[in-house]
This record gives sequence, C-alpha cells and structure tokens, in this order.
Amino acid sequence: MEQFAMFFKPARLPLALVSAGLLAFSAHAAASAGEAVEIDESELDPDAEGYEPPGRSIYFYVDTYDLEELADKYARDEVHVIDVRTRYEYDTLRIDGAHHVSLDDEDFVDKVLEIHQEDPDKPVAFYCRGHTCFMGYQAVERMKAAGFDDARTMDYGVFDWAENYPEDTALFGEAPIEQADLIDFNEFRDRLLPPMEFSERAQQDNARVLDIRRPFEQDQVGLFLNSETNIPASESDALSEYLEQVRDSDAPLLVYDITGHEIKAFQYTLEEYGIDNYYFMEGGFKGFQEEVLQ
Repeated sequence: MEQFAMFFKPARLPLALVSAGLLAFSAHAAASAGEAVEIDESELDPDAEGYEPPGRSIYFYVDTYDLEELADKYARDEVHVIDVRTRYEYDTLRIDGAHHVSLDDEDFVDKVLEIHQEDPDKPVAFYCRGHTCFMGYQAVERMKAAGFDDARTMDYGVFDWAENYPEDTALFGEAPIEQADLIDFNEFRDRLLPPMEFSERAQQDNARVLDIRRPFEQDQVGLFLNSETNIPASESDALSEYLEQVRDSDAPLLVYDITGHEIKAFQYTLEEYGIDNYYFMEGGFKGFQEEVLQ
C-alpha cells in the first residue's frame, strides 16, 4: 500500500523550482513557528533545580521575564502584555487582557509601538506557546532592530501561565477559568502519532485528514490527495461546518499543522465540539518531511 500521496496544489512556483522551493518553504515555516533548534518538550523539566527555558542560551542577548516576574507586573498593571502567536491560538487560550500582534504581521513593529504609546511608562512583555517556542525572543529582536529597547519576553509560554494563573487566563474569550478546564500535557501526548503511522492511518477508507496550516503554508504542497481537507484554523465558519460533519460521523479525524505546535491549542476546539476520535501528526508537515521524505 502506498504510504502517502503527497501532491502539489495549484502551483504558484514553476515545477522546475519545486525542490528549491520546498527547501526555502521549510526554512520559512520553521522561522515563522519560532523554532531555531529541535528540542523534545517532553524531556524538559521546569521543576529541576536551576532550570531555564532552552531559548535563553540561544537568545542570550534577549531580556526575559519568568512566570512570577510577569505575574507580579501584570497584577500591578505595570506592563503591556502582547501575545505574538496566531490569532486562532490567541482566541483559544490567552493571558486575560493581553493584546495580540502576530509575529507574522508585516506591521508588527508599528502595532507594538501603538500599544506602547497608550502608556509609554510601561515596558512591553511578549509571550508565545511555551518552552520550545522562540517567537517571543524573535519579537524582542525585531523591536530592538527598530530602535525600541523596552521589551522582554516571558518565555515559559501561555500553557504554563494558564496552569499557574487560571484566574488570569481566558479560554475562548471567557475568564477566569478553572484548572479542570485545561488539557493535561499527557492527554495531548496521547493523541500524537509519528508521521509514518499517521500516514498509514490516513490511507484507511474512512479516515478524514484535516490540514490546518495557514494559507501561506498550505499553498505549496499537500500530503494526502484522496482524504485531505485544507481549512486554516482561523477560518471559523468553514471549520465549524467541517467539525460538525466529523462529529456526526464515525470517521477518525487526523489533523496536522506546519510544525506540530498549533495543534496544542486546536485540541481545545476538538474537545469543545465533542469530538473524541482524533489524532495529531507529531512534528506536523515539517516532521513528515524529515521522517517520511528523507
């Protein structure tokens, strides 16, 4: 049986440039997801003595807040908190009251400066997904390059914040939340499939495959010609209709994103819709490239 059926979508690149394009696309995707190195998040131990998020040694020149430092400034309204993830992730789970400016936004610097001008005495604090997400560091870099130095990143991410400060966390726009509202990390890990196993399941007759990559990530190439549906997580109306169909069927749902990081927020949407037969591709499209194509 064929393990996968990777296919090129209506081309925006000449086919002669596909190989080079895939390389460039992969690099761009990694940068947009805030990744610089491969780190297994399951091996991190934030409770270990002397622990620091791995990005601190890579972005050693970027100033940071830990959870307690940001929580203290947040409680005293002494900081502009800005979420730099995708809009979908922000709308799903966020620090209550945080602003949103996606790192992908071409007007990123101007929008951050506009927020800062609301109260110029407050510093800016960015945050993103978690210990292995480097978008917060990159946001500080971008502001420094523009001549703005009053910015740091809280590099433990939104999920650690939610676990420690549920009273200051919003889920689907509602705050406060309870600890019971949060999905345990082990519940997330149990839904991950290695790319090869994901591919094998995608070939089953009744399987539904959902690609939630953003448009600029989707346009180049898809993976499963006969079973794949492409709906960016941000397209709420189309996504709602699709998930209602999945919920009313017996078909398993297999979901992938670009690097396996956005699916952690997407799990909340699936649980909200009452879908229980679902799995994610570990490492996303990038993981598929590395494990299956190589």
